[in-house]
Amino acid sequence: MFIFLSNMKEIKTIFTFFAFLIFFNICGWAQSSDSLKTVVAQKGDGIYKILRENGYPAKDYYNAFKSINNNKIGLEDQLIQGETYFLPPFIEDIAEETSETNDSILIINDSIVQSNGLLYADTIIDKQLDGAIFYLISGHGGPDPGAVSEINGKQISEDEYAYDITLRIAKKIEEHSGKVFMIINDPNDGIRDDELLEIDYDEYCYPDAEIPRSQNQRLIQRADAVNDLYAENKKYKYQRVIIIHLDSRSTGANVDVFFYHFPGSKKGEATAKILQQKFSDKYAEFQPNRGYEGTVSPRNLLVIRKVLPPAVFIELGNIQNEKDRKRFVNPDNRQALAKWIVEGLIEEYPDN
Repeated sequence: MFIFLSNMKEIKTIFTFFAFLIFFNICGWAQSSDSLKTVVAQKGDGIYKILRENGYPAKDYYNAFKSINNNKIGLEDQLIQGETYFLPPFIEDIAEETSETNDSILIINDSIVQSNGLLYADTIIDKQLDGAIFYLISGHGGPDPGAVSEINGKQISEDEYAYDITLRIAKKIEEHSGKVFMIINDPNDGIRDDELLEIDYDEYCYPDAEIPRSQNQRLIQRADAVNDLYAENKKYKYQRVIIIHLDSRSTGANVDVFFYHFPGSKKGEATAKILQQKFSDKYAEFQPNRGYEGTVSPRNLLVIRKVLPPAVFIELGNIQNEKDRKRFVNPDNRQALAKWIVEGLIEEYPDN
């Protein structure tokens, strides 16, 4: 079996999970579970919260926690109040106990530190975005899948496609030397080339915070994450927030990609207009008889109102409409969307 890993972050996540499985294959479930620490879930507890409060890098141990507690975790990864849960062993402990019988763990672990500093791209192509910072937010995530639809009896959700496209944007930005912060992350989903993306509920908010069930709290959480990072990066003159969503309307509503900016934000409006023009140009080039009706408009949405850097909120299409779904169900189209967005950002950047 071959597994393609697109970046070092994904390698570390996969390593953590498989090292954990190797540990239980060697030590045995009955023997090892006796020595594991336990915790009782309280009201409001989730996997990320419990791991973080017990000293774990939550995003790296999420799947290990699920593996040893799989009969006590809900369909949306929720915990049961009052239930006792095992805490996974730390990787350092696994390596010590298995180093004599399984050297491959240590070999894999050595490879983790060999990184070129890029989180999403394999190589840098040019310097066109050198000195620019982008905060990328994919819509929904965690307990909230966003808009849902069904294709051939299989349910698909907004958050999975928004996340995949946002990852592709992150990779393209890094290829052009830009700096990226993914505000919403998934510990085990990299860029996927499937048409129907599996729904899960393990996304977290930067740096490793569990996503709340309350919509208002979710939006404030991701805006606060951006603002905390912005405070650390004030020396960078060009910073932008890009938010990716899919719309949900009636099945007959076919809409083009459209863009929102916060009312009165001149920089946000300028970025939105350049992106909209890029899409108009691309449709004229590749589908000259189609036309393009994507718009730019101000909207007082909570996240773009609260974040400090200029922000653009992008709606990529109607998940309920069959024609719109082709825009993001097809992985080549997802890649094209990401490419066009980054080309627009490159076009704007030299002027700021």
